[in-house]
Amino acid sequence: MTYEEVLKLSDHDLLPLLREGEDAAWKRVWFEVIEPEKKRQRNAELMRKWSITDGDLFGILFKEMVGDGKLANYRDDGGSLMGWMRAYVRGYITRSDPAPHGEFSLEGTADLDERGEPMAIPFHDKGFTRNEIWQVTHMCFKDLWNDDPRKAYVLLFKTRFFLSSREVAELLEIPSEAAVDQIFSRAVKDMRAAWPRHDREG
Repeated sequence: MTYEEVLKLSDHDLLPLLREGEDAAWKRVWFEVIEPEKKRQRNAELMRKWSITDGDLFGILFKEMVGDGKLANYRDDGGSLMGWMRAYVRGYITRSDPAPHGEFSLEGTADLDERGEPMAIPFHDKGFTRNEIWQVTHMCFKDLWNDDPRKAYVLLFKTRFFLSSREVAELLEIPSEAAVDQIFSRAVKDMRAAWPRHDREG
């Protein structure tokens, strides 16, 4: 089905195509959900503040609607399907504030000390505030993104959105879960290696 044909569909007829992951149907979602929400002044400000891209929003929406089956929650009772999904996207943006959730979690990925405990990230100042931790984390993540965006996405999806390796592989079209795990391991090592440099700069 072409994009022009999809534009003529009612929400009721569009719904099954979205469930099937039809490209033209999701192209309509991009232009009627993602584009309007990213242009809202408040959303645009928050997206800049927390380094969220429209691609991030689209990926999360697709994952929840299709991967997690949330399209089944749409009541299809005459309401606006696009408006319903726009509410989800607004929620993704407002909940991206790092302050209530803390920095990226590296628990379970850190090197272990002689007692088998995760080694702490080496701060020069043990009195770091939560905001300072986030700032350093963000600088490290920016380095990772500039080096390899896919590696950064793997780290983000696994540590911030708690996706499984299988889900990340499907979302990013990575050949296998093992490949995701390898990319994730390298991403964590790169982040940890960058900490001392940015810690000193801070």
